[in-house]
Amino acid sequence: MNTDFSQKALSLALQFYSRTLKYTYDELSYEFRNILREIEKNINTHFDNTLAASILDVINFYQGEDMKDLQAEFTRLFTPVEGDEPFISLQLLDLNPLLDSVDLFDRIYESALFLENEDMPDSLPFILDYFSTLIVDDLEDAEIFFEKYLTTLLPQWNEVLFKGSNLNFYKEVAKGLNELVYLLAG
Repeated sequence: MNTDFSQKALSLALQFYSRTLKYTYDELSYEFRNILREIEKNINTHFDNTLAASILDVINFYQGEDMKDLQAEFTRLFTPVEGDEPFISLQLLDLNPLLDSVDLFDRIYESALFLENEDMPDSLPFILDYFSTLIVDDLEDAEIFFEKYLTTLLPQWNEVLFKGSNLNFYKEVAKGLNELVYLLAG
């Protein structure tokens, strides 16, 4: 894993992308801008600058969308219809049932974040939040987690999101997350 980044900036970027994969609401644009400002304060490398630029693109597309359209697209993409799976699952184990679920859930259950998300601990937003804490707390463990759970899975998921979304906001989220994985793997 490439480690030429500010741990704080990368952690904030992961938190940002986690929020993009949750149901949208009016105050979210303020949260996005606050996260970007904090990232900008922690830019130390080209990696950090690239993350900030990608996030600014996502924010610009978010602001260009109507809230009702964002909410409808989130529902269409990620919410299961009774008796059917969602168009795109946010659950890691749905994306790859062969993942080491024992290790994954052991990590999650030992995490302080688990108390915030007991219902779907393997959801991608939660996993990104968890990874963001690892980046700050234990870089070596973060590298292991990245290689084991995100390196191949996230680009595949991003491709499905990019192709399946009708809104530029979600397409830009997929591009930004893909770039983040590419930078980390580099």
